[in-house]
This record gives sequence, structure tokens and C-alpha cells, in this order.
Amino acid sequence: MSHQIAVLIDFNHISSQRDLLEALTKLNHLESGDELELQVDLNGTGFIYPDLLLLLVARIEYLKRNDIKVICSMVNFNRNSNRANYACRINFFEILGIELEEGFIRRDRQGRFIEISKFNETNINIVFAEIMRILIVNGVNEDMLTVLNFCLYEVLDNTLNHSSPEFRYGAGTGFVVAQFFPRSQEIRIIIADTGQGIHAALTGHPKSRFIDLSEPEAVTRCIERGVTNSLGLGFGLWATSEMMSKNKGDFIIYSGASCLRNGTLYETPQWKGTINYLRINTNISVNYKEIFGEDSGQLDMFQEFKESQFGNLENLW
Repeated sequence: MSHQIAVLIDFNHISSQRDLLEALTKLNHLESGDELELQVDLNGTGFIYPDLLLLLVARIEYLKRNDIKVICSMVNFNRNSNRANYACRINFFEILGIELEEGFIRRDRQGRFIEISKFNETNINIVFAEIMRILIVNGVNEDMLTVLNFCLYEVLDNTLNHSSPEFRYGAGTGFVVAQFFPRSQEIRIIIADTGQGIHAALTGHPKSRFIDLSEPEAVTRCIERGVTNSLGLGFGLWATSEMMSKNKGDFIIYSGASCLRNGTLYETPQWKGTINYLRINTNISVNYKEIFGEDSGQLDMFQEFKESQFGNLENLW
């Protein structure tokens, strides 16, 4: 028997990723054939970070993919508010299917942010290049760009490789959003999927060496060097974790009921899939040799990428 429920997501009471995941637990019991009336309240004056809007979009897409009818509507809505304009600019309403006439001029966002975007095997390289443009334009030092050139592609690639139980490249899809915040001199990037999650990805492959790990163990160990389900080298999350530690930023992974924040494990409200969140300090440099040693291979790869995608960017430094 199908059920109909109404849920309010009020961003006046949501200021963190954990707050939003807690609010979304009301949706956990929904099953195929159920109907959800989802009301979203963006009213207020505080800034809503784009990662929160992305996570709501990703969860709604997951429900629809599982044959749950979702009807979205706005409450207490002020069309001319800063929050509404910002959400509109990063394509929040468009992705939810809410038609809204824009009351502003869309200016070029390249080098400043990426709208909430879905990525798959056909556009991963475009999305990756847009993220790198933000990093390059906003002064991340070239040594750290060399590390990020490797790490960010690996995190995106993990979604395509590991989020689907098919264990086939391209079977997975995800969402991404990124933005530079000049006042705090930081770039925030979130890459999220609603797939099988780290535990199933790490333990479910028949050739995995880690089939006996519990979910907390799997999430904790996924940033260790060499931990993989046999479909990779187990290098990407390790290098990302190392770099973010030296950058004194944040690297947070959510999967299932586990959250790994800068290497420390916490319990968290359930998330079906995996979330990778990076807060990168643009004013703190990291030398690529601290991660990769004296091997110049990664530096050569970054130089080739930069030249092929952007040409001569010396005027941006």
C-alpha cells in the first residue's frame, strides 16, 4: 500500500550538512509507489552554502529514481531575496523542475563557481576542467594544483567506478558544485552520489581483500594508501586526505551512517551513497613533493593538462 507524506525542509534551521542529513531522515522509510510533498523554505537572510542545496537535489533525484513521486513547492517564498536569487543562479530550481522567471542578469561564472551539475562518463572531463579553472584563477599555488589535478579527478572518477553495484566504469553518476569565497580565501567543492556507498563498494567486489570490514571500518580505511576493491590502486582518497591535512582545510566523507572528518570517524544521519566535501584554503600552499615525493610524473601531467585546457594562463597569476 502506497503512502503520502508531507515534509518541510526549513533552511532557517539548517546551517550544516549534518543538519540537512538529519532533516532528510524523515524520507528514509519511503518506498516505490509512495508520494512525497516536499516543501522548501528558503526564507531568511543568512547565506546558504551550495553544498546544502546540492545534497537536497541529489536526495530528491534518488527518490524519483526509485519510483517515488516527489512534488516540490516553495513556502514563505520571497522571489527577490538574495537566497532565492542565489539558489536560482546555481540552477537549484531548474533541477527541481520549479519554473521561475529570473529577475537578474546571468553573468559569466567561469573561474568563480560551478552551478549544481550532474556528471557522468560523457562530461566528467568538462566538469573537471571547470573545477580546475576555479582553482587556477583564484591563486592556488602551482605545486598544490599538481596534487589537486590528480586528487579531484580521482574523486570524480570514483563515483563513476564505484557508486554502482555493477562495478563497471560509467555505471555511476554524481552531482558536483564548487565555489570560491574570496573573503575567507577558500574554495568549497562537494562531489556526491546516491549509489551503493563505500562499504558496499569496498566489500562487495569478489576480488576485494576487504570483504570482512564493517561500514565504520570501511569508511575509516578508505583514505589509507592501497585500500581498494581491486578496481584501482587505492591512491586517490589517500592523496586527497594527505593534501587537505597539510593545507589545514577540511576533507569530509559521508557514507551510510558514518562520517570521516579529517581522519576522525563520527556517527551521522544516514546518507545513501557517498559524499566527498573539500574546503581548500587558497592561501596555504602544499608542495606536491610532500605527497608524491621526488617523482615528477604528476607535475608533468598537470602541466600537460593546463596547456591543453587553458593555454597560457600566466596573466591569471
